[in-house]
Amino acid sequence: MRRAPSDSTTIRMSTGAERRSATTRSIAALVVGSLAIVACGGDDDDDADSSTTTSTVASAAPTTTVVRATTTTAAPTTTTTLALVTEGATVVVANASGINGAAGRMTDQLAVAGFTTGDATNSTESQLEVTKIYYDPENTNAMAVADSLRAALGGGDISVEELTVPAPVESGDVGEASVLVAMGNDTADKTLAELQGLVAPETTAPADDEATDDETTDDETTDDETTDDETTDG
Repeated sequence: MRRAPSDSTTIRMSTGAERRSATTRSIAALVVGSLAIVACGGDDDDDADSSTTTSTVASAAPTTTVVRATTTTAAPTTTTTLALVTEGATVVVANASGINGAAGRMTDQLAVAGFTTGDATNSTESQLEVTKIYYDPENTNAMAVADSLRAALGGGDISVEELTVPAPVESGDVGEASVLVAMGNDTADKTLAELQGLVAPETTAPADDEATDDETTDDETTDDETTDDETTDG
């Protein structure tokens, strides 16, 4: 009769199988480790040669050019109109400049500007550099007209004074006129627009020394040879 295996025998068999299994796993681990070493093996130089160097290039930020449109607005043109008192007094222009005939030409301009004018004449104040304006205080409108004349002639150093007796003209009398302009070199042969600064002064040729107002000058005229009717500033 066979005896049934005892428990101790079974234990020894199991123990042997486990040992063989453990040994097999160890061998497998060694093989895998060896393969891993072979796969990872190589010289350092080979590794350096086979490595890839990546360079990072910083790109400059794009430049944006902003173009700003500039708008130039022309300044508005302003036209100044003088508020002149032209009525209520008659104006006489007397030539006190060195330009013959200038008083007559100024008289024509003042008439166009609206002033009531009398005949031009010659002043006894010869060669004035700055114009003078006289008014008759007995005429209540004369001073306002005289002030307007000053503005029309450009103002500046032009003075406004009371008219004296006798008047500073060749005849000594201005007749019905109550405002007298003793026209000096500063206003002679200039337009009202030039005197008021509205236009640039025009360049004119020097006056002929031989030219006269109605062929008569102050230098060539004496009291014995000339009458008031013959000497005018036309």
